[in-house]
Amino acid sequence: MKKLIFLLVSIFFSTAVFANLKVISPIEGTFANRQMLVLETDGVGECYYSLNGSDPETFGFAYDGPVLIDIDGPVEIRIAKTGTYKEETVVKYTVIPDNALTTAYGTFISSFFDTGILNYTAGSILSVPEQLKFSFGLPPDSFLQGRDLSISQDSVLTRFIPCTLLDASSGKKWRFIIKTFPQTAGVYSRRDVPFVITDWNTITFTNDNYIYKIDSEYWGLPKNSVTLDRSVSHMIRWQNLEYDAGNPIDFFVLPPMPQLNQSTDENGGLLFTLDGDASYSMSVLSAGDGSSGVVSPSQYQELFTTLGVDTFYGDCISGQLEIGFYTNSVYQGKLEVPYSINKRPPSVPIISSNSPSFYSREPVALTIKGESMSELYYAVSEPYTIQSVSETYSENSNLFASVRADNFVKADTSSLSMVLAPEGNGAVYFKVAAFSKNEKNISAVATYSVIIDQYNYYYNSFADSTISDGTALRPYATFDQCLEAINKGRYACLRVKGPLKVPTGVHYILSNCVLENEGDASLEFEQGASLVVKNSNLTLDNFTVCPASNEKNIYKIDSIVPYFKLEDSVLDINKCQIAALYDTNGLFTEAIRSSVNVNGTIASVSASIYASFVSGVKTNVSIKNSSINATAATCVVVSLNQGDVLFNNNSFKISGEKGRVAEFFGVNGSLVSNSFKASLSNSSNAAPVYTDKKSNIKQSNEDSYGF
Repeated sequence: MKKLIFLLVSIFFSTAVFANLKVISPIEGTFANRQMLVLETDGVGECYYSLNGSDPETFGFAYDGPVLIDIDGPVEIRIAKTGTYKEETVVKYTVIPDNALTTAYGTFISSFFDTGILNYTAGSILSVPEQLKFSFGLPPDSFLQGRDLSISQDSVLTRFIPCTLLDASSGKKWRFIIKTFPQTAGVYSRRDVPFVITDWNTITFTNDNYIYKIDSEYWGLPKNSVTLDRSVSHMIRWQNLEYDAGNPIDFFVLPPMPQLNQSTDENGGLLFTLDGDASYSMSVLSAGDGSSGVVSPSQYQELFTTLGVDTFYGDCISGQLEIGFYTNSVYQGKLEVPYSINKRPPSVPIISSNSPSFYSREPVALTIKGESMSELYYAVSEPYTIQSVSETYSENSNLFASVRADNFVKADTSSLSMVLAPEGNGAVYFKVAAFSKNEKNISAVATYSVIIDQYNYYYNSFADSTISDGTALRPYATFDQCLEAINKGRYACLRVKGPLKVPTGVHYILSNCVLENEGDASLEFEQGASLVVKNSNLTLDNFTVCPASNEKNIYKIDSIVPYFKLEDSVLDINKCQIAALYDTNGLFTEAIRSSVNVNGTIASVSASIYASFVSGVKTNVSIKNSSINATAATCVVVSLNQGDVLFNNNSFKISGEKGRVAEFFGVNGSLVSNSFKASLSNSSNAAPVYTDKKSNIKQSNEDSYGF
């Protein structure tokens, strides 16, 4: 006798939906393998399809089950369904074949590449290579990293499941169908009895050649259906009407109606069992979703003592399961049971930022969007201050491996906005993580990281000024870009590679600034260029300061234009090499109500008429461990009117006709362990240090030569 296997097709993702037609495959997109045509219908009417844009009913093919569309390149499938109403849709996609034979996952691709379908048996392992990501169902895709997948061995459903694979490194996609089968076939058996049970309680006798007896009632030939109380057991007997002493009496015991139990296993699968007579078994009559029709209880079908319903991790199914109940292979009745299994994690949250790169100049505004109807959890690391800002970092730099973002907090909604803003000076690294959750399913964790550096700016003489933003990745390339950045905040550190040329004219520094040497750094002044520092601190660290190379090393300007002019400001010069060369008159620094601090520096100021290193009014001057020379007809290294002075362990030299190392008017201070040298053609009235009566200068351990 022919055996009928019930096929349950159940796809519960978003689909191309018409009144009674759902296109499971193919979908729009570009794929590296040929696609299957898989439709879900209500079983009413016929489906047709064409591959050349023609009318499917007239010039197409009849659809009677999943079929491989064996076409490469652009493909257009026109699908029509007949019935009460005609429905039609078109699906366009492109196939660019790639069997991936040279990849580590090529063997897996080959398992479905030629046929478009992969058979799977419940209880076995489906290994998706870790180099790939997978997503079940139709768009929107929810990709998960490749892993071992399985369906419970108790599952009895046969389904078609669409699966999309993604190689994130190449962007290639493969899409195929997984057909699932039960691991163990049920029992095919049937006992012929002369009655039919309807809705559990109604018994209809079907053979008039028999007389019947129910429990202790009299024998008879019931013409009408009999209603029984199925909460208790019943005995049904029958015997041939033609009495013969040898006629056997057959019987059948109706046990009480069993209780259907539903449980969930540790992996989220459903298990249906019976709490009642051991003679009972079950079969699936319908999924109740219109995808497979209804199986008649009188047809042969598989009988199970346990029914499992399960799906892969990453998938979800739901529907109305119609279960038929049998005792000793005789149909007793049916029960509709809703079922729902959700193993599909939400999509990974999307973290978007207003920062175009890993480095940001401003506080960063973030938006985290999780999947709708899911719970969103997020975590933000403590700000990590970067000590070595001269290095260039990326998201994967080992420096940040220990920074944790795992203090997850549940957001009020499935999306939120936040601003990452560091406190204090310096470069700060932030890490943000987020995941979504629905029921027991948790998405993969999305991460975002950024360095917010509002204080460290980078200059490289070889950089491209058209894309500069002052970060280590895109450094500034002009002085104007640097100056704008310096004056934008209250503090800046400019890290310089190569020559930084100060253009002709007066330029104002209005914020605290440190200039750091990141490699062969020099500050080169074009003719007539001057930096005016107002109400700020400026620090030069390990720089070469000199005229711009295109000025032939000589400033041909009669008026005094200082390299630096200080107004209520501080100039710190550390470990620098200075060559200030002028044609007529030269002054390196002019200071008013300010402070000049020089340490470990070699400096030279030269001009034909007058040369000076520092000239100040109401200014404090500190020079330590330095060597400073001045050359001109008249030269004074330091000229100070009111203020404080400290010279310690320095070497000063003046060369020309006449001059002094220092002249003080109303100045207090001390000079300790300094060497004063002179090479003058007119040594009359020459002295290393001149002080007026209002000055109070203490000197000790000094050496003088040539005065």
